[in-house]
Amino acid sequence: MNYVETSREPLRPVVDTPSALDDCLASLRVGSGPVAFDTERAHGHRYWPKAYLLQIRREGSGTWLIDPIPFEGTDRGPRELIDACGDATWIIHSASQDLPCMAELGIIPPTIFDTELAARLLGKPSAGLGPLLLNELGLHLRKAHSADNWSRRPLPTSWLIYAALDVDYLLLLAELLREQLVASGRAEWAAQEDAETLRRYGTIAKPKEDPWRRLTGLSTLRTGRQLAVARALWEARDSVAQRRDRPPTWILPDKAIIEAATRSRDEVLSRSAAEQTGLGATPGRRFLSNWLAALDSVRAMEEQNFPPRKQKSQGVPLPRSWDRINPAAADRWAAARPVIDELACDLGLSQPSLIGPPKVLQEALFSDEPATEERLLSLGARPWQVAFLAPAIAYALTGDPDGPLD
Repeated sequence: MNYVETSREPLRPVVDTPSALDDCLASLRVGSGPVAFDTERAHGHRYWPKAYLLQIRREGSGTWLIDPIPFEGTDRGPRELIDACGDATWIIHSASQDLPCMAELGIIPPTIFDTELAARLLGKPSAGLGPLLLNELGLHLRKAHSADNWSRRPLPTSWLIYAALDVDYLLLLAELLREQLVASGRAEWAAQEDAETLRRYGTIAKPKEDPWRRLTGLSTLRTGRQLAVARALWEARDSVAQRRDRPPTWILPDKAIIEAATRSRDEVLSRSAAEQTGLGATPGRRFLSNWLAALDSVRAMEEQNFPPRKQKSQGVPLPRSWDRINPAAADRWAAARPVIDELACDLGLSQPSLIGPPKVLQEALFSDEPATEERLLSLGARPWQVAFLAPAIAYALTGDPDGPLD
């Protein structure tokens, strides 16, 4: 198989100075049409999920690669790309992955077109960028550097070529997908979904509540003391990871935290015993004093301050518990779920969640309140989804798509 090995134009030097940024902005201003955009992060290599390279392309301007790091803490930066491109639509593949780190840089596009989402709405067998370029344009790109450490400096030329290729054909791909959306009557679906994606992900993410509860193996802990130990060690590890800008599991594996917590069922693990666990082994041993201090903090803690075993419920419980707590809702779920799955299949959508967002369906069916169009909209369903969901739910629950939706 023949691979595309180079971009369609000579590779420009990376934009990493104010003067180079001025050249980039001037070029983008005289360009026309939508903007293709991508970011490269350092997943698995750094703590902070920020962008370490930006790729942008516009007709009449070509491709520019921008290093955002030199502009941190200055009055210049990538946020100026928005003004340079005016009201152009930004073409992004899998926008929900890129928008949060874009927002941290002040890059909030006026509108977006997500090529991955477009492919999913068109029922493509694969929505990944590589398969789409191959199936739609006959181009085969190597994906050799997607998991590399993009915080490395200087970036190798082969990596820069790879990054440039990620946007080299994105405008053409978007044009083809948009034509297919129009031909299939689904252009408005995509517009509504893209607007929701931008609204939802185009802001700096809020910290999650009780993030320590995502520790692998936490469900094996039974007592409040064990949970308190797990929380204290997680927080100590997270503090070190933030300070050193390294993935937390590089600092201390989850299994070391769970081991120490498990052995603290009746009393907090002693300092000497802690050294014999994963806390005292590589790689955690380097920060053993931090782990011992965390254990000491739990030892001095009153039991009423131990965390509860279960996190406080947020919203509607999962349907698997409805048989016990709300049998009527369980009946509604059992009736509606197969109908919505079949509807998605009839529309050629591989994922029923595209037509029926799980959170919307769960809230609509858990409540005795009729699932009217107005209620579905208030729960977050987009208008194009409501046009299908309202009659589908009515049919599932009453046998009459035009009947009452209760």
